[in-house]
Amino acid sequence: MSASACFVEHVVLFKVKPETPVDKVQALVDGIHGLRGLDGVLDLAFAPVLNLWPTHTSWAAGFTHVLYGRYKDKASLHAFTISSAHQSVAEHYAKPILDDLLILNWEASPSPPVEEDFGAIRIGVLKLKELVTAEDIKALLGTFNSYPNIFPCVGQVSAGPNFSPAGPRGFNFGYFARFKSVKELEELTTNSDHVALMENKVKPHVESFIIVDSLKED
Repeated sequence: MSASACFVEHVVLFKVKPETPVDKVQALVDGIHGLRGLDGVLDLAFAPVLNLWPTHTSWAAGFTHVLYGRYKDKASLHAFTISSAHQSVAEHYAKPILDDLLILNWEASPSPPVEEDFGAIRIGVLKLKELVTAEDIKALLGTFNSYPNIFPCVGQVSAGPNFSPAGPRGFNFGYFARFKSVKELEELTTNSDHVALMENKVKPHVESFIIVDSLKED
């Protein structure tokens, strides 16, 4: 971990089978939220992907739910992953109802300092172009970390390159942004300066991407 990194972010995108009964999905929600007390877990939530605007459908690539976790360090994430409690939830509640999933992990020092008062979240997983350099990645990090200073609607941002070989399928960079509510999330989405920044600073380095939005789940 670099000197500035202080957390490990863990994102899992789920594609729940469309015929899955509501109680089976709720059992998975309850099972995941029951893991919050494990050592090293700083934050853990599982929620449906929002589908409020036409772009949501295309951005989400068919994924229906998202798990977001924050851990003290890589060792804490590893301990969580191999724990019997996590393995039980995965085997009994997740695998039977899933068509697909995608996992991404990165180290980051969120900017600004940790903000717990949020109601909505945006998560992006990117597949960077093959010729992207270390300097390009540094520039991407700078771009995402600058969001709260440029766009007041953004409460906090975390971004970084994926460090886990398990299931990225070529997606190798992740980011998330926290917002007080969907109102602020929509404000960023429709902001012309944000659209221009994405076109000029981010997309030139990106081969493909998936973006999901969700509400904070208690």
